[in-house]
Amino acid sequence: MLEDGTFKEILEDRYHQYRSKADTLRDQGEYEAAAKYYRKCAGVMRDIAEKESSDRMAKKRLELVENLSSAAEKLENAGERDQEPARAGDSNPSGAPSAGGGGSGGGSSAGPDSTDENETVDAEAYLSEVPETDFGDVGGMSDLKQTLRDKVIDPLERSELYEKYNVSVVNGILLYGPPGTGKTYITEALAGELGYNFINATPDEITSSLVGEASKNVAELFEVARANQPCMVFIDEIDALAGKRSGGAQKTQSERQMVNQFLQELTDIQGEDVIVVAATNLLEEVDDAIRRSGRFDERIEVPPPDETARKAILRVHLREKPVLTEAINWNEVAEKTEGFVASDMELLATEAAYEAIDEVDSVDDIQPIAQGHIDSAIDEIEPSGPAA
Repeated sequence: MLEDGTFKEILEDRYHQYRSKADTLRDQGEYEAAAKYYRKCAGVMRDIAEKESSDRMAKKRLELVENLSSAAEKLENAGERDQEPARAGDSNPSGAPSAGGGGSGGGSSAGPDSTDENETVDAEAYLSEVPETDFGDVGGMSDLKQTLRDKVIDPLERSELYEKYNVSVVNGILLYGPPGTGKTYITEALAGELGYNFINATPDEITSSLVGEASKNVAELFEVARANQPCMVFIDEIDALAGKRSGGAQKTQSERQMVNQFLQELTDIQGEDVIVVAATNLLEEVDDAIRRSGRFDERIEVPPPDETARKAILRVHLREKPVLTEAINWNEVAEKTEGFVASDMELLATEAAYEAIDEVDSVDDIQPIAQGHIDSAIDEIEPSGPAA
């Protein structure tokens, strides 16, 4: 059998993908489907607990199992009543500060490892060194990658030429498109392509109910970015941080201060070696001041992958796994995955690997991933996007 440490890593990877899928479905209002994946999360977390050598960590993971099971039950009941339920527990099984978070609907991810909303953010906790991922690790997205090369990478590499034409480098990029289309992944790959340090933060990790705290968190986040140039800052679900200002009285003083601070920071980084990439599933909900020229110069759509892109994405996520490549009907896989977004294709690779692992008796008896494993995995995955 596989060693516990190796198997635990596989389980944790599977948990993260299930959790991402569950959160996406929940934010789309697909409560029954989301409940199914939260129960899958609970099952995987229970398996992780069994692999723990520490009784304390095992207990902590079992507590998370209870939270996830409770969340699934609430989602199932909410689906029956057509009401929006509370969020599930923490999405990070490792106990480290979460770099994920909830969806665009706002709300906190209350759980055993979640950050209290009144705590000041530790901005440096979200800073990582240059990602090892680059465009070569991104399947499909050919048009998007070319756009980023033309609009972001080339001006930085040939800055003197662009200066002669009085064209400045881009400091702000706004990516928009359905959930799960790969906005986070392509941003991390862009940072890797450029050799930039990387900060990944979500509104849940920045906001606070205390007056002045959220704006202070924003300021500290950008202070860390400036201190670690060249640096790329990625903020997912920007609509939750800076939604439209219609009905100003509806915003709290803390929220108004936070938005104003964010706008000021976007202005202040002009001329700095800092690039801010924001992402949203709801472009129309983003504050007009955020979208106007001077803040985010490039607004780029990230659509769901077509058949060609789905094949490319799956190949990328399978390339470091044992696969019978010549025995897979890639066109058939592309047809069967209609409605799958980028994160679904990544999950498909993991699920197919799990199907093969189930047939393995020892670490020396490797079962390559074949067509049957992929077909079985497809049947287990709920598409995140609409079918054509």
